[in-house]
Amino acid sequence: MTTAIYGLGGLIIFALGIYAGYLHWQLWRQRRQQKPKDSNPGASSGASSGNSDTEVSAAAMEWHPPVNSRSQLVSRKKSIYLLSEAILDEKMTHTEGCIRICAIANCLDDSGQFRRDFSVLFDVAEATAHIPILQDWQALEKAEKKAFNDERRGIEGKYADAVIEAAQRIRNRYRKLLSDG
Repeated sequence: MTTAIYGLGGLIIFALGIYAGYLHWQLWRQRRQQKPKDSNPGASSGASSGNSDTEVSAAAMEWHPPVNSRSQLVSRKKSIYLLSEAILDEKMTHTEGCIRICAIANCLDDSGQFRRDFSVLFDVAEATAHIPILQDWQALEKAEKKAFNDERRGIEGKYADAVIEAAQRIRNRYRKLLSDG
C-alpha cells in the first residue's frame, strides 16, 4: 500500500513538474518579449513603476482558474502536500519545489491566503523565474548554465530555512488529506 502511494505521488509530482516547467517557460518567454518594449523610452507611461519583471511576475502568479469541484481541490492540496514532502526529503531543489507548489496554489480557491501564508515560496519562484528551462536551458553554453546554477544556489541558500519551515507547515496543514483519501 505504501509503495502504491509513493508511486502515485511520484507520478503526480512528475506530471506537475512538467506543467510547472511549461508555466515557467511561458513566463520567461513573456518577460523576454516584453523587455524590448520596455527599453523604448516612449513606450512606458508615467504611471509605470519601471519594474516590469516584478509586474509581469506578479500578474502571472495571480492568475488562477476556478476550482470546479471538491475533488479537484483535494487533489491539488494533495499534490502540494507531496511536493512539500519532496522538498523536505531533498528529492527536488527548493527552486523546483517552489515553482511547482506556486503553480498549483494559484488554482486553489484560497490562493490569496495561501500566498500570504507561504509568501517565501512565491519569493523564490519569482526570483528564479528568469532562469531558462527545457529547450532554452539546453541551448545555453556551459558557462551560462554554471552562472545560472550558481545564482539559483545563492537564492536557495538565502531562503533555505524559510522554505523548509514553509514546507513543514504545508505538510502539517494538509497531512490529513492523504489519510482521508
